[in-house]
Amino acid sequence: MSLISLSDDRLTKAKSLLARASMYQEELLQTPISHEFIERATPVVWLGEAVPGSWVTMATNPSPKEFLNQNDQLLLGDLARFHIREEGRSLAEYAKDEAQLESAIEFYQSYFKEGKAYRTWFGKPGGAKLEGFLNGMGGSFYGSPHLQNVVHSDFFPFATRTHMGRIKEKLSLLGSDFSREFLQEKLEFLRPGMVILLGREHCALFERVEPGIEFDPPKAMEPYPSAAYQLGFHSRLGIPLLGLHFKPSEQFLGLGGGQDKNGQSHGKYGTKAALNEIGSEIAQNLESFTNG
Repeated sequence: MSLISLSDDRLTKAKSLLARASMYQEELLQTPISHEFIERATPVVWLGEAVPGSWVTMATNPSPKEFLNQNDQLLLGDLARFHIREEGRSLAEYAKDEAQLESAIEFYQSYFKEGKAYRTWFGKPGGAKLEGFLNGMGGSFYGSPHLQNVVHSDFFPFATRTHMGRIKEKLSLLGSDFSREFLQEKLEFLRPGMVILLGREHCALFERVEPGIEFDPPKAMEPYPSAAYQLGFHSRLGIPLLGLHFKPSEQFLGLGGGQDKNGQSHGKYGTKAALNEIGSEIAQNLESFTNG
């Protein structure tokens, strides 16, 4: 693993972000939702090589499967996808340890290049899922000289044992001062060329927590009418936005197993060919939107 793509200034900023997230996670461990956090897990600020100008996909929070195996045991050693704290070491101690913070950042930077990515969600190189959609748009998590670099991040940088949608404190967590301020600082660090929001609820959340967001009304393409999306602009960062009302990373794109208005199964939407086609058409519309 290597930090070579981060300048000294950017590495310092990255460590500051991680330390801040760690201290906030320590605070949350003193609240009634402390049981939701995975013991010895650390915050996940981003995934992938943080090159300025990269596209950034955004979802809710990291999956517990990023830290735990099917038996609910920590992924350790060569199986670990992220930095795991030593037993008995608090997040407050971790936040002050430069070597530990750099270790965590190395995991972020090499996430897609070490062959450990959670492919059930992200997809594999040249495959379907979210990667298939991005390939259609001309991007990739896995690196290619012919494709735009893509990194992933989340509104809430902490894995929870329960799916965030089932946690009653979800709205207060995602709308907290920390979440809003941390998101803004993180985007200033990542300096994305575009943000892609994965799911209609994330489009609405982004409008609430980020100032200067403008979205056009939702639209859809005729062959896949259930794959609605919005094009927009982020005035503070000066970049285009793509808000997906579907989730390419989930089976049937989060639409369920039904049919669209044309009678086509939503299952077809999740095929590599369909995801490539959807991504390609959205990319063409985005180019017209940006240039127009």
